[in-house]
Amino acid sequence: MNKKEILPLESFFIDLNDRSSDNGISETVNELKKEGYFQIKLKVKTSAENKMYDLQLDTDVFTKIKNIQDLPDWVIIKFILADGTLQDSEFKKRILND
Repeated sequence: MNKKEILPLESFFIDLNDRSSDNGISETVNELKKEGYFQIKLKVKTSAENKMYDLQLDTDVFTKIKNIQDLPDWVIIKFILADGTLQDSEFKKRILND
């Protein structure tokens, strides 16, 4: 097996607002070290709702696309954020049938 190949092991939830999560992280890291693991890949995820709020995306457009296309949320967000290709195209008006 290639030494650089990374295999998924397990995942656990961390509540950044809960200070007791700090102990859980430390314990999990120590357990992994004892089991012989030497690297950890940390993925930070957010919800589609948080991302849309952060990017100030129009929720009506998002919902309309979601209902019609049944695509994953991240695909719709990337589609809406398409770099300049939808500017001046009245995209929002056409999607919402205004």
